[in-house]
Amino acid sequence: SWALRQVEISRKLGMGYHVPFAYAFAIFAYVSLVVIRPVMLGAWGHAFPYGIFSHLDWVSNTGYQYLHFHYNPAHMLAVSFFFVTGGALAFHGALVLSSVNPVKGDAVKSPEYEDAFFRDTIGYSVGTLGIHRLGLFLALSAGFWSAICIIISGPLWTRGWPEWWSWWLNLPIWS
Repeated sequence: SWALRQVEISRKLGMGYHVPFAYAFAIFAYVSLVVIRPVMLGAWGHAFPYGIFSHLDWVSNTGYQYLHFHYNPAHMLAVSFFFVTGGALAFHGALVLSSVNPVKGDAVKSPEYEDAFFRDTIGYSVGTLGIHRLGLFLALSAGFWSAICIIISGPLWTRGWPEWWSWWLNLPIWS
């Protein structure tokens, strides 16, 4: 019902459905923590707890349970997407602030200035709409891979994550 409420709000405001679509990823991440994973493991005790310290204990215990949780490939993707999202949106925010908040005596710069800055600096600019779409894609990817990360830890992979990477040593090229 949460996502449907977002659909109703978007419809009434005449917006696109990208907001409820994005919100569905947050709902998926939540449901994967409190419903999908516990059902797959067979006990509600595996669900994500509420509260600050109980949450920190759960995160710590889950990490220890699967030995070097940061070796989980989905965790690697999720964390990478979280950092890239933060970086991309920080760059975007800094550029917008530098354009619309000039020093006294200078005129406020247009979006074409922002595009020219990136074309001159890195050789390419995604444009004013493109940066928001990129930010949405990166944020949704972070949420999606974090949900996948916790779903596969336990129900699908029960050993330590460093052991998973031994597939690399079993490739025929090493034989």
